[in-house]
Amino acid sequence: MKWKVDYDSFVKIELDLQMRNGTLTKSDLEALLKWVKQIELFGPESVQTDFWNDHPLDSEWRGYRSASFSLRGRLLYRVENTRLVVMVVRVTARHNYRK
Repeated sequence: MKWKVDYDSFVKIELDLQMRNGTLTKSDLEALLKWVKQIELFGPESVQTDFWNDHPLDSEWRGYRSASFSLRGRLLYRVENTRLVVMVVRVTARHNYRK
């Protein structure tokens, strides 16, 4: 099975904004790309490890997962059949996942 990571429409805008204001570093972006590559090669189960601090979310984010790409950086995603959709990218030390 081949996996593809798709991005919600606003994620690229958010990434650009965070790169410009410095909340997302080049190292963070490289880690995000490593995460994407790992999923596309081996599937989403391959990132559901302690290394990525990947875990399911609940409440208003039930059905989504969170993964860490740095000490402060988190991304929220969900799996749709054989399609991985990255919904939100946030860099936060407080884990503020409010929609």
